[in-house]
Amino acid sequence: MPSARRLDALLDQLRDRGVRVTAARRAVLAELLDAGHDHIGVEELAARVRRRTPTIHLSTVYRTVDALRESGILRAARLGDQPVAYHLAGDAHHHAVCRSCGATVEFPDTDLDDLRDRLADRHGFAADPEHLTVSGRCRRCVGRGVDSPGTAPGHHR
Repeated sequence: MPSARRLDALLDQLRDRGVRVTAARRAVLAELLDAGHDHIGVEELAARVRRRTPTIHLSTVYRTVDALRESGILRAARLGDQPVAYHLAGDAHHHAVCRSCGATVEFPDTDLDDLRDRLADRHGFAADPEHLTVSGRCRRCVGRGVDSPGTAPGHHR
């Protein structure tokens, strides 16, 4: 069960943003807190919610995720060719995904500071990426000379 203090803080954020707190929103946030730093898709999230609260339907979870995303509580992440997954917005980070084997590297938002500065200096552009996924090749695939999807010997993650 998630920390009651953390859940209450998220619910307070919703209230502060004028979003009504419902049983479904409480249940979804509790499951996201339980997931920790894991990114979770709506289908898996709904299955987890329904284990604790069987009366909450999949369509309700979809609507709840949309409401939480629109309120800025959740961030969406697309990692490679996987379905969209979600994580709490307070954990600002981005991903690098290997296009050969699918390995994912999570990196902090601060790693983009130099890029933000260059965009501002050179183009007058104030970048504020919510979630960035960079594709490329991981260290292991580069070292093995692997270049295309599916060619990595013994795909690793």
